[in-house]
Parts: sequence; structure tokens; C-alpha cells
Amino acid sequence: MRRSGMIIIDDSIILKYLNNEPCESYSNNWIYSAVCRGYLFNAPAEANRDWVYKLYHKLVKQINNYQPQNYELVKKLFPEFIETMDNYTIMLVVGFPDPYDAMMLEHDGKSYMIFDLIQFGKEALAEEYSCHRVLTHELLHMCIHNKYPKPHDLSYVDELNYTAFDEGVAHAVSYPEDINSFVFDSFLNEKYDNSKKILKNAVSETSLENQQEILVMADTGRYWDKFASISGKLYILKHIDNIENIYQNGWHNFCIKILDDKKQD
Repeated sequence: MRRSGMIIIDDSIILKYLNNEPCESYSNNWIYSAVCRGYLFNAPAEANRDWVYKLYHKLVKQINNYQPQNYELVKKLFPEFIETMDNYTIMLVVGFPDPYDAMMLEHDGKSYMIFDLIQFGKEALAEEYSCHRVLTHELLHMCIHNKYPKPHDLSYVDELNYTAFDEGVAHAVSYPEDINSFVFDSFLNEKYDNSKKILKNAVSETSLENQQEILVMADTGRYWDKFASISGKLYILKHIDNIENIYQNGWHNFCIKILDDKKQD
């Protein structure tokens, strides 16, 4: 355990892996049962150890020098941002299956940001890669959850509403490197139309079995296939001048707002 500026880093699991300790020494950690989709531990391959060692040191250095994406907008939307950042721990780990690379988890009243370094992939070793975007993204989830705690026993449609809003805000604010020069181009417009079509079908789904599969697909899998996350993100980016009102209005009926969106660029 170490403190990096205001951020606490718990590297106990990754160090056990790097020191060649048996995975049984950490596979029973609470994080692998906290994602609400069952026990998710996968024994990490020894063959990854050399490049994970390099990534571990790279990420620690970047966390030491963390600067949030679009900091002025973050401060405006989330005035509690710095205080929130001071109250969470980043856990550097291995053992999660794809696609669980980064996530926020709660345990004993505390918030944890989980980074699975193997799921980050060797690509994260590239010189141009920075974890600052994902750090900002996950920290924004904490701020959103503080203002809009997720109720228990949500209906299927409200699960979609909450996911589209929660993921949409976090993705939108952390997506462009400079929100002030952001352009909603034809590529994003195509992705927006596609995600809205899937969202429309999802909202009208009545089969309980299909609903459960849809809720998993809403925010997991390949990036542009996360239809709830993407439709929420692109709705907000398309209305970036109104982002403060969108955020203050909250997650209720958020899917309807997306599906009724007729704004043209």
C-alpha cells in the first residue's frame, strides 16, 4: 500500500503475481466476487509477467502525475472532485476475465478503482498511452454515484436509464482530450445512430431472458458495441453546450431523451 499524492495505491495483489506467489494467495480477495456477476477469478498466465512488470511501473508513474481530462469542466460539474479523489484507493491487480480491465467497486463503505493490468494489454505499454483518461472516467463514476446513488431493485428499463446516464456522463467528459475543441463528426454521428437503434429495440424487449443478456451487453464488450454507454455518451457530446442541465436533470427517463433526440449537426 502506498500513497501517490492524494491517491492511495494498493499494489499487494500485483506484487504477489510479479513475485511468483501462488494465485491462491490472492484469489479469495473480495474484489473477484464484487462485480454482481458471480465469482470472476481467472488464474493469470505466468507468460505475461515480464511485460506486466513494465506496465506496473509505468502506471504507478502516471498515477503519481495524474491530471484529470478536461479539468475545468470536471470542476464545474463535480465541485467535490478533489475531495472525492482523496477518498479512494486504486488497486493494481490481475485475475479478472475479459472485458474487466477497469471498474469501480464498493467494499465496507469505501470506494476502490480496480485496474487489471493483464486486461489492459500490452498496448498500454505504448509510449503514447496514458491511464489518465480511464482514471478520470472511473473517478467521475464515483462523483455520479455520490449525487445519484443507484437504487436497489430497478426495473429493466430503469437499469438501462441509469446505465446510459452513468456511463454516458463518465465517457463523455473523459473522451475528448480537449472538450473545448471537440467536433461531433460524421463517424460519431454514425455510431450514435447505430447505438440508438439498438437502444430502441432494447427498451421494447419483453422477454426476461433476453433482458438479462441485454443488460450485460449495455455496458460490456467491444467499445462501440456498448450501446447504452455509447448512446448516452454521444447524446451528451452532441448537446455538450447543455451538459450542465443534462447532468443536473439526472438519469430518470434518460433513454427517452436519447431516443427523442432530433438535433442535427
